[in-house]
Amino acid sequence: AVQEAEHAENLARSAERHGDVINARALYRTASERFREAQHFMIPADNPDRWPLLAKAVDCAKRMYDLMDYPVETVEIPFGDKSLPGVLHLQPGGVKAPAIVFIPGMDNTKENYPNPLDNEFHQRGMHVLAIDGPGQGEALERGIFVTPDNHAAAATVAYEFLAARDDVDEKRIGLSGRSFGSFWSMRAAAEEHRYAAVASAVACYYWDLLTIFDEAAIRFKQVFMTMAGMDDEAAFDKMCEGITLRGHVDRITCPVLMCIGEFDPLNPLEDAEKVYDALNCPKEMWIFEDEFHSIHTTKPMCGRQTFHFIAEWMDRALNGRLPATLDRKAFIQKDGSGMYED
Repeated sequence: AVQEAEHAENLARSAERHGDVINARALYRTASERFREAQHFMIPADNPDRWPLLAKAVDCAKRMYDLMDYPVETVEIPFGDKSLPGVLHLQPGGVKAPAIVFIPGMDNTKENYPNPLDNEFHQRGMHVLAIDGPGQGEALERGIFVTPDNHAAAATVAYEFLAARDDVDEKRIGLSGRSFGSFWSMRAAAEEHRYAAVASAVACYYWDLLTIFDEAAIRFKQVFMTMAGMDDEAAFDKMCEGITLRGHVDRITCPVLMCIGEFDPLNPLEDAEKVYDALNCPKEMWIFEDEFHSIHTTKPMCGRQTFHFIAEWMDRALNGRLPATLDRKAFIQKDGSGMYED
């Protein structure tokens, strides 16, 4: 991965020097992703050699941001006595617009999503703030470790950071997440009622069955222990008893969209459905036929990124175009039927 990253970075720099902006930013994107992947797979997970690789991922991403045709800023969000790093994708011209806070998956960072070259929320008129929450990316490097509930505190400071800006409509700030970010965004929405909607995918909607550490590769648990700053497995297992949406999601007041594969081994459908049933707010659930955990792209949607459909739902939610009585569980079949109601 490192060799591939260096190859892409060198080619990107050459393209940039020659004024080939379109190829340069695409190559910087590739380089950033390869460096990010390389640091994630360091053994052991707390190997300090990962941080120079993460720094390369961040640097290549910043070089891409400088070449974009819309404003992208790196920001710092106060969080206790430290700060959380973020990437802010802005609508051009300083226009006042709705915004999204995005929480990445546990093994991911703010550089991965949204992809500035195909930014689903931004294309629909929204600003996007992606953060490294506790235990993620540069936040982990700073010693900000994850607990079952401190992403909720992170989501609150992220909301307040956006709401204080003149170019953000504080009444139309949504929350989104992917993979473990789907869990954290739901926990956050239960605590922070100023969010106007929450939508997520690549399901980690846990009620009774925290199956992910049993069904995923052992490295997944090792990485999460590092994110939590723990090396005692028994103590970690005890902490994981708090990784549940039971007793929390019934407090969510804004519209919710949940997306899951029919046969997700890391989040069994029946467990996610318990979460859905406990919601007392406008709610919708998309179940993708014959799909598993990673539903970034699906056969029912012809391989189009799932988050394009989520962003469309979020646009409707933030603009008051969802019924207050919304309670829709849709089975999205392989031929695409079920996504749109005729």
